[in-house]
Amino acid sequence: MLLRPAGRRFIGETRSHILRAQTTSSFRLYTTPSEPSPSEKPEETPLFAKFRDAPSILGAKDPPVADKNTWLQRKKQKLRDFTDYEKAFAAHAAERRHLVEEATKSYFADVHEMRKHGGKMYYASNKLTKPEKAGYMPDFEGSNVNREKVHTTDMLLGKVSLMSFVYAKYGEPHVNSFVNPFLAKFKGVDGIQTVELNVQENILKQWLLKAFIPSIRRNLSDDRKDNYVLLFKDISKTRKMLDMTNQYIGYVFLVDEDCKIRWTAHGNGTDEEVANMLAMTDFLNQKRIKAMGTNDSKQ
Repeated sequence: MLLRPAGRRFIGETRSHILRAQTTSSFRLYTTPSEPSPSEKPEETPLFAKFRDAPSILGAKDPPVADKNTWLQRKKQKLRDFTDYEKAFAAHAAERRHLVEEATKSYFADVHEMRKHGGKMYYASNKLTKPEKAGYMPDFEGSNVNREKVHTTDMLLGKVSLMSFVYAKYGEPHVNSFVNPFLAKFKGVDGIQTVELNVQENILKQWLLKAFIPSIRRNLSDDRKDNYVLLFKDISKTRKMLDMTNQYIGYVFLVDEDCKIRWTAHGNGTDEEVANMLAMTDFLNQKRIKAMGTNDSKQ
């Protein structure tokens, strides 16, 4: 009688058990897949970052004043301010904070921010800011397409205005998505206007923009030439006051006859934002006309 070695039998049985286990596990894998628990499910990554709330109050606390002093007069005023130690200390402290913020900000920060939110950080409010809470639009000194010096405060007073800011070519479609329907409805309406600012803060690009002024003048329609302002100045401090944090985005502001900022939007305008803008403009103009009639009756 022949006997099989115990070790060989053990190996054969082990192989058969392994094969059966693999077959059984494979069968279970393909026929009855287990559902992952909610904690194990991968989170869906949004295409862009979440929107934040629209800013409620923008602008300056005090009414704007058009500074029409000459260069020499402004220098003398700076010297007088320098001798006022409290005023000079506050100005230097603000300047230091601004320089620290600019130094710690990456050169490509605006580009990274665009990738993050796609050019739209929030949806514009569907309500006007109350006049007693609204801030004032600061005065900007620039030049029109005829190279004449202009002040935006002189243009805004007494009228309801859609004021737009463009810092780069990428922001032009954003602004046009609001300006074009605005002009389509209110073109020729007394007391309603657009004020468009083309801002260039980079010194080298300022010379390029100045060279293209004749081309800009030719390409502008007649109803946009009078109130098109070229601004060759660094307004980064004022931009922060108006929540214009990204230079690749176009911004618009609805400003009443007292230079108060009543509404703002940015990026490509949605249908709802454009409809609200047109309705708010009509409301502000009717209120302006009513106030004028009341003042005339008192006189």
